[in-house]
Amino acid sequence: MKQRTLSTLTMLSLLLILTVVTVSAQSEGSGVINIPFNFIIGQKILPAGEYTIRPNRINSKTVWLVQGSDTQAGAFFLTMPVWARETQEKTRLVFHRYGDQYFLSQIWIPGDNLGRELSMPRQERELAKNTAERSKVSLTASRR
Repeated sequence: MKQRTLSTLTMLSLLLILTVVTVSAQSEGSGVINIPFNFIIGQKILPAGEYTIRPNRINSKTVWLVQGSDTQAGAFFLTMPVWARETQEKTRLVFHRYGDQYFLSQIWIPGDNLGRELSMPRQERELAKNTAERSKVSLTASRR
């Protein structure tokens, strides 16, 4: 009887762990974002298209990956935490725009008011210093 109880508890514990991992993965679900313009992450220029965005590792949100859905385009990049007043409802990417150049700036994930921010690359710092016009462009993901 004791062996059967222990076996049952072990199975229930395993089921609970799998459920938590699945829910966590779904909450991290990035969805697909259609980016209608070429954009820059660090020193890399990525073409317009559909992209998924996600943390590189489940237990760390410092390194992220943007991956093209139908191309080999993609990039890994480092982020820092940034806070918003309100909890986000959808995955959202924020870009800084200078003329026709777009730089990925922030990532927001649904269900949290903690987002991720990329450091400003040298090329963007130069543009920011020499250009008075900077606008923000925000895109949201669609679920698949």
